[in-house]
Amino acid sequence: MPVRWWGCCSMHSRQEAVWGKEAHHKIKNSIVAVLGLGGLGTVATELLVRAGVEKLIIIDRDVVEESNLSRQILYAAADIGRSKAMAAKERLNTINPGAIIAAEAIHFDAGNCTTLETAEIVLDCTDNLQTRLVLNDYCRKNNKKWIYGAAIKTVGYVMPIFPEGPCVRCFLKEVQLETCEMVGVLNTVTSSIAALQVQIALELLVGKNVPSYLYQYDVDAKSFQTLTVRRNLECPACAGTFEYLIPKAESKVIAFCSSGRYEVWGRMKNLHRIKEQWAGIDHVQDDGTTMRFKNILLFADGRALIKANSEEEALSAYSRWIGN
Repeated sequence: MPVRWWGCCSMHSRQEAVWGKEAHHKIKNSIVAVLGLGGLGTVATELLVRAGVEKLIIIDRDVVEESNLSRQILYAAADIGRSKAMAAKERLNTINPGAIIAAEAIHFDAGNCTTLETAEIVLDCTDNLQTRLVLNDYCRKNNKKWIYGAAIKTVGYVMPIFPEGPCVRCFLKEVQLETCEMVGVLNTVTSSIAALQVQIALELLVGKNVPSYLYQYDVDAKSFQTLTVRRNLECPACAGTFEYLIPKAESKVIAFCSSGRYEVWGRMKNLHRIKEQWAGIDHVQDDGTTMRFKNILLFADGRALIKANSEEEALSAYSRWIGN
């Protein structure tokens, strides 16, 4: 008979020696959300689960690619092509089978940000500013604490953001920023920044007083800076104007930078019915939330990620194999 060691008093004994059993009880019973399951999010979710967090909401719209494997530690080669959210959930449940993990394979936007409703703290592990600004407005409007995190090349940033303090729009502007695809990133900086995000999250969960500083870490220069961000008196979000929570007409096709993949939007689909049609033509991989067929990964909300050489080719594949 296998020994179930999870939950044994010795598993978290080192952590309890630092913070005590009462603090561990708070961690265990908390609900934490992680938005983005890339270099930051995979490290953060694993650390949270190993620290004893047993209720997680994890969100990512993307699929696993070979280039992810060097820094996105939850995934293996066998996961290439799979939904990141579903692959991450499976891996996290092998670490703690008792963890309750809500995996959302969605494009996070103004229309579905209520998926974060039950979370006490949100870790921002996204890789694009638009999603981050939706998160900022949602948390500001609903008085939620969240922890900003970003990493590029050799430098990373972390900042806990509280309802009463400065928000991310007080210091970030909506401009075209460099991306990991364009300039790269090291796994040492993503792991370091994610660890700092989790450290701050755990401190907040156990009731510690955490200042709202912006931390900057450069792994190449071996430098760590603590910066003070002041509230911007002209910040719309701080003034109660949440423009990123206003649903906007989304583009039907979004090109993923430098990847040859296109995100095509359609109406909600009956996956079971489409699977029956596809199965008579070729092999279908179905994990209950997404289905893979040929060069297509289809989500129940009608969104599909399609490998293609052009937008026109992606739209054609969507129309041919899924419908309008």
